[in-house]
Amino acid sequence: MAVSNTSGKTYDVAEYGRLDAFIKEQQGEMDKIDKEQSVQNKNILRYAIILGGVTITLVLFNYLVNRKK
Repeated sequence: MAVSNTSGKTYDVAEYGRLDAFIKEQQGEMDKIDKEQSVQNKNILRYAIILGGVTITLVLFNYLVNRKK
């Protein structure tokens, strides 16, 4: 009894298209998450620089006020 090479296999012509669309959708979601995290990191860095500048300014102001006395 001869068995065909394709017996037992399911063949769906549109499967590759659906898988490709799914992968593109997942990649888009991952890119969006990465972009949001990048924006958050930039905001944290910006606020840290501002806080550092304010701290240095206050320390220098305190030094100048105490030096005048």
